[in-house]
Amino acid sequence: MKVFKIVFVISLFFNILFAQNLKIGVIPYTDTLKILTIHQPLKEFLSSRLNREVEIYTSSSYEKFFEDTKNGEFDIVITGPHFGLLHINDGFIPIVRYDTELRPIFVVSKDSKYSKIGDLKNTKVSLSNYLSVSSIDGIKTLIDQGFKNDLDFTLVNAKSHTSAIMSVVLGDNDAAITTYTPVKQLTDDNIKRKIRILESDFAMPHLFTIANSSLPSEIVQKNKNSIVGFSIISKRYRVFSKNGLQRVS
Repeated sequence: MKVFKIVFVISLFFNILFAQNLKIGVIPYTDTLKILTIHQPLKEFLSSRLNREVEIYTSSSYEKFFEDTKNGEFDIVITGPHFGLLHINDGFIPIVRYDTELRPIFVVSKDSKYSKIGDLKNTKVSLSNYLSVSSIDGIKTLIDQGFKNDLDFTLVNAKSHTSAIMSVVLGDNDAAITTYTPVKQLTDDNIKRKIRILESDFAMPHLFTIANSSLPSEIVQKNKNSIVGFSIISKRYRVFSKNGLQRVS
């Protein structure tokens, strides 16, 4: 009986301890190490403001991330606008979104013959994932040119934005659908010198930050206040409010 009580107390202690950790899930738009590095300032800021441990998570694929989010694996979720809207309709609480538009671009080799998107007929086009919003928008952009999938262009799933870009640099594919952010995050200037960008006219809202609806309302509000505080400092976000989207200033 005493052993049972000790085990129960220890279990309760660890449940309380780990329940204090804030789990932030980030859509796997790039490799895990980059996600951890990019979101380190947010992690440190929230840890300081909330006085609790903050952990950054991602998933092995877009499909898995959507399911992990839906299954409540994360407290706070940074996700694509298409996923974000689905989760909000499912009860998740909107907090902020990135204060930029998500505009798909096509990366081609600097020495290639392609000068506009209309030149990409009969090409192999790599993308980060079929479910990424940039890929969806990029494919629509090609279709708007009058191209037909598997007839006028061939899609190649490269698994990440970086891999899609590198497939062009290495000559495996003719173009890559991505966004400006992964290009800016390239650390090798030599790679940047080997590529050109073809811009599209398509634009959508950028990443959404939402809260798990299972969190108590006071915890959600405290997290929202802290994230908004970080937003003001970084000047990268817009705040969701009852009146719609508002710029943080």
